[in-house]
Amino acid sequence: MLKNKTIVVAICGSIAAVRSFDIVRQLRSNGARVHVVMSNAAEGIITADAMQWASGNKVITKLTGKTEHVKFFGKKGKADLLLIAPATANTISKIAMGIDDSAITTFATIAIGSKKPVLIAPAMHEPMYDHPIVQKNLDFLVDENYVSIIPPQVQDEKAKIAPTERIMLEVERALSKKLLEGKKILIANGATYSQIDPMRIVTNLSSGKTGLEIARQAYINGAEVVMLHGTEHGKFHSNILAELKEHNYDIFISPAAIGDFVAEPSREKISSAKELNLKLKPAKKLLEEVRSKHPKLKIVAFKAETNKNKNQLIKIGKEFLRKNKFDIVVANDVSKYPAGSDSSEMFIVSAKKATGVKGSKEMIVEKIVEEIAKLL
Repeated sequence: MLKNKTIVVAICGSIAAVRSFDIVRQLRSNGARVHVVMSNAAEGIITADAMQWASGNKVITKLTGKTEHVKFFGKKGKADLLLIAPATANTISKIAMGIDDSAITTFATIAIGSKKPVLIAPAMHEPMYDHPIVQKNLDFLVDENYVSIIPPQVQDEKAKIAPTERIMLEVERALSKKLLEGKKILIANGATYSQIDPMRIVTNLSSGKTGLEIARQAYINGAEVVMLHGTEHGKFHSNILAELKEHNYDIFISPAAIGDFVAEPSREKISSAKELNLKLKPAKKLLEEVRSKHPKLKIVAFKAETNKNKNQLIKIGKEFLRKNKFDIVVANDVSKYPAGSDSSEMFIVSAKKATGVKGSKEMIVEKIVEEIAKLL
């Protein structure tokens, strides 16, 4: 998603500046062109030479007659996003007040003035982060849509910079096409189980990778995402129905491996010394009940089969869609790509067409998200 994007990383004088090296390397690994701006205080923590090596570009430590801030963030500037990571209380408050007394604050002012995306990842001691004026300045910058904040992790009396993975996620969201902006999505993910006795269960195989990737890409594309993970069958069933009843969702997506059978559990642990005959009964169909209770809700269902060819999978998907009045069905053959595989082949079936996608889970989910965006 960051291929051919130009990102300026501004590094303030927090001890968390040591994390900036990894952040820059991750951005480059994801295809971005990265330039670095450092404060004098930051140079006392991590060297400009190190950041030049990480970014592949000469580091900016002060503004010169080249007007670097205009070159990157003027109306025709070549930068797509300014990421201030870490951001100190001092720099945050100066940006909120429009004070330009350093390269970083001047970059921020012109980026905000040009309406370019600005992300701020605060890092400081907890009392500094909790200072009413610092919080007021953060609220002001967010409320006016000048910047987006990547919340710190507060522990050990420190507001520590967010994990690199979270920062990467927010960068991708800021630069995405926002295909699902303003949409509210509920995702059911993982496997459900039914107890046999206090120690044993019957369940399905599920890694949850597809659901997690859908959640990630839906969030990146601007959606508000809520995910419920698989648990005991009856509890999972009731949790999903309660969530849908309490909140208004635009779409329900269910890649979860929901059990089709439940056991009659024994109150005592069953002895393993003899053969066990297990009696199972059909479980309630969650998707059918969701459709019955929410006739206008958009539903994306998944259908797992074994030893089926392309035409058979598409036919099964279409029948499953028609019978249950779903909006999209994603069908796949788990005998060819078992649970936990990082790649797969899936067929995205709607009332009008069927599209086959083969490759990594990330690539497949990109296509699923595109089809969901069209649906909405």
